Amino acid sequence: MLAQIPAQARTEVARWRDEDWPLTVRRQEADCASDQLCVGIALPPQNGDKIRLPLRVAQNTVSRFCPPLFLSRIVPALPPHWRDAVMRLHEAAQLAGISVQVFGSAALQSLTGLTYLHAASDLDLLLQPSTPKQLEVCQRLFRAFETQLPLDGEIIFGAAAAVAIREWCNAAHQAGAFRVLVKQATGVALMRKEVLMPLLDCPICMPI
Repeated sequence: MLAQIPAQARTEVARWRDEDWPLTVRRQEADCASDQLCVGIALPPQNGDKIRLPLRVAQNTVSRFCPPLFLSRIVPALPPHWRDAVMRLHEAAQLAGISVQVFGSAALQSLTGLTYLHAASDLDLLLQPSTPKQLEVCQRLFRAFETQLPLDGEIIFGAAAAVAIREWCNAAHQAGAFRVLVKQATGVALMRKEVLMPLLDCPICMPI
């Protein structure tokens, strides 16, 4: 991996390796070999800049795979003024039978202990409903807590597609063949809402 990145970033990547911090799976690039996996490292912001290091690794060198962190796990790493509202969100989701996971800056701060969150940061949620009823609950939870927390994130439809939470909530009020931007492992596409709904019953094999 060190050979794939600029020389000035190699110290950071070596530290990542020495600390045994995880890489993040990213969208597969078109020219990536079938036995390779596209991954990356997001370094802490430096002077307001977000530094992303795209990497490729052989799939047979991956020693373990972990799903995104659950919301309850990252609470100690969050700013103190977020924590009460985050715990209320966690409890409300539990009562509704919804698992809430986290990615982005909050997850990386929890995993590494480095400073990723700042005054303009979002709390990126990952919601994986398995029924239309749970999907409605996800929308209600997001709307109920977005005034208390800087929420953002994605809804996962089965194992195949991810849609920005805010975009889906806005689309839910649109009549007719309204389309949303869908992220998949190999690209993005515009899809109609009704095409996504059947995917809720598909088993979730790997987060997008």
